[in-house]
Amino acid sequence: MIRDTRDLLDPTSERELAFYSDYLLKNIRSASLKNLRGNSQEERVKKLNEELENLIIKKRAPQNFATQIRTAFKASQLPSNYFRWIDKKDERLCNWAWSYLKTLTKSSELETHPTKENPFSLLSEKPFNTERTNSADRYLDILDAFYKGEADTQQQQNLLEELKIKWQEIRFNETIVNWLEENNPAQWVWAWSYLQNITQRPLKQAWIPSTEAEKKAAVIATIDLSDNVDRKALIIDKMKKAWSQKKFREKSSGRKPYSISMTLNTKQKLNALAEEKNMKINEMVEHLVRNEYKKRDSNE
Repeated sequence: MIRDTRDLLDPTSERELAFYSDYLLKNIRSASLKNLRGNSQEERVKKLNEELENLIIKKRAPQNFATQIRTAFKASQLPSNYFRWIDKKDERLCNWAWSYLKTLTKSSELETHPTKENPFSLLSEKPFNTERTNSADRYLDILDAFYKGEADTQQQQNLLEELKIKWQEIRFNETIVNWLEENNPAQWVWAWSYLQNITQRPLKQAWIPSTEAEKKAAVIATIDLSDNVDRKALIIDKMKKAWSQKKFREKSSGRKPYSISMTLNTKQKLNALAEEKNMKINEMVEHLVRNEYKKRDSNE
């Protein structure tokens, strides 16, 4: 066997394996199709490497033929400029695309809908098996999903176009992006927790974040993943209201609102007193109550 593992061919898809086998048969006359047959992909990869080693030993194939095959396959891949619209510096785009493709390529998801047509199932799901902590790594996973999957170059172009159209539907809705404050980790953590506490028709999680910054990114991606525009708007609206109520309670420092009735004349006098003391109405009422209570204590 070939001792240096760098000389072993290790295709990640049936498409790549088929390319290697065809390339070997077309370029090395002594290569035998019979020697490349097997009952599984793993067996055929083993047979391919054994055949290549035998050809090299017999000097019927050059020593660097494995490298030559890899280079030829790489050259046959979809050019990188087709992926240029997926700007790796656009965190929101990379996070959404990664989460969206992860959902569409998961085996469990495909098993749940076996009859549902899903062209994205041609992409590789393996890049999404590892959780990522930044958009740069997610961008590389997106490329690997295309390059290491079963979709040929034309199918990859079609899938990229479909992905781009989907993104155009999402990117202009910036409600959640604009609401999340730039330097407020407490808000990001609270927002992520809020989404986890939705028990009725919960949103599909983009991923499980581990840092405050990632929780902000995960909130945006989770909202972006939702296809139900009305439900998305409702959740954002409820979240914003819940956050405002939380902030109001914190600002009130334990104060609770009370409703009291009074005549118009009394209200006017209260307003005048508050204005003289440069106080708010509620502060004036508390001031009057405290003073009257002190007089009560002093008279006892």
